[in-house]
Amino acid sequence: MQPHRPLIRSSVAMLAAFGIAAVAHAQSGPIKIGVLAPVTGPLATPGKDMVEGWKMFWDQAGHSAGGRKVEYVIADTTCNPDQALTQARRLVHQEKVHFMVGPLCGHEGPAVAQVSKETGVPLVMDAAGADVITKWDRTPSVVRTAVSASQIGHPWGEYMYKELGLRNVTFIGQDYTWGHEVTLGAVRTFTALGGKVAKMIWNPIGTKDYGPTIAAIPADTDGVSAVVVGPDRVRLFEAWFNFGMDKKKKIYGGYWMHQDVLPQMDDRAIGMIGNSLNYAAGLQTPENIAFTTEFAKRTKRLPSWFGESAYSAGLWTKTAIDSIKGKVEDRDAFLKAMRTVTIKGPRGPLRMDDYGNPIQNVYISKIQKIKHPVLGEVLTNVPFKTYENVSQFWTFDPKEFLARGPYKR
Repeated sequence: MQPHRPLIRSSVAMLAAFGIAAVAHAQSGPIKIGVLAPVTGPLATPGKDMVEGWKMFWDQAGHSAGGRKVEYVIADTTCNPDQALTQARRLVHQEKVHFMVGPLCGHEGPAVAQVSKETGVPLVMDAAGADVITKWDRTPSVVRTAVSASQIGHPWGEYMYKELGLRNVTFIGQDYTWGHEVTLGAVRTFTALGGKVAKMIWNPIGTKDYGPTIAAIPADTDGVSAVVVGPDRVRLFEAWFNFGMDKKKKIYGGYWMHQDVLPQMDDRAIGMIGNSLNYAAGLQTPENIAFTTEFAKRTKRLPSWFGESAYSAGLWTKTAIDSIKGKVEDRDAFLKAMRTVTIKGPRGPLRMDDYGNPIQNVYISKIQKIKHPVLGEVLTNVPFKTYENVSQFWTFDPKEFLARGPYKR
């Protein structure tokens, strides 16, 4: 048998060399990213903004990160958790993506996070804001680059009480995960300061008639807070004026008049508080001016927060990939980089907390008509109040916050 030993050693050495070569090839080939967005369905408009923001970033980055080519696959979730689950599994098992980005809708988030948990394929959650993902139901392979829903609700509740002087508010909220958490986050900080809830009104996504909602507002309400998504935003806007409510009470957008819906509104919106949000297209910083100008050139419109969020998700992932020299096959290294790098996006400085969620500014904005260098006169959100470095836990102790459990209607 002695004569055969050199042959065996040679075969082993050859296989080992082949293995090293295969790994080297894998780490020099394209980085493949799966992007989950609702490009059809009730939130198709913000979904298209999300896709456009993502594409724009990688066009500017030359489709390259860490010395490797970057490719991506867009998967339509339709803002449906079952569809999001199916598409996430397709991206992982058939497309063989290195990591996923998305989805957009809050109630899709946990479904896609489950796929990441099952397979270990990292998920960069953007823009789904389900609180549980970075609080009570954390998954080691999931980080978020957008916002946790109640993160924008908390400052809004304080603003209503301290700045608007409201004491008895009717809350109109969209009846699903995101709507619950933004609304109830605002309720918590508002009532903690001494405010009272005059009435809580929940509307399902796709509500056609907001007449009954408006009719249900109590007479002693001194202000109305709206958290509304999709086409419902226009329906509520029209109903408010059709019923003459503009002459009786004030309505404020805790989360309502995003940039993507303003072209469907008119000058009646000017002066109204449109949002408490981590982004406003009218933000006057060099980064945002450059971003909105290029976005407008490409699309002939200003970006909603979904477009900015996806753009910043691209910046965040590229920064992380560059820091590990493109070795995204090392999932732990990629996730660690995502958690430790800092960036300055169009919406401001961004860093991740210990729970995998951004610490960032939240802006209270009013609708104004501005003269844009590309678009001419256009309605947009212009921030006038900034809450800096807002945590998803607001000013609460994280352990105490988590002990209270999720916001639920």
